[in-house]
Amino acid sequence: MNTGVNVGDIIFQLFFLAIPILFIAILFLFWRSSKKKKYQLDRIEKKLDSIQKRMN
Repeated sequence: MNTGVNVGDIIFQLFFLAIPILFIAILFLFWRSSKKKKYQLDRIEKKLDSIQKRMN
């Protein structure tokens, strides 16, 4: 009888537990960077609009 914990099983479970966690983390980082980029583009657009108003 083998009642001990097999190291290979632990590594296998940790690996397949890490895959969804990594996937969620990548999605979160992508969402956060796109949000920052949108905010930056909005600021640039406002600045360009104010420059255009001054020139008219």
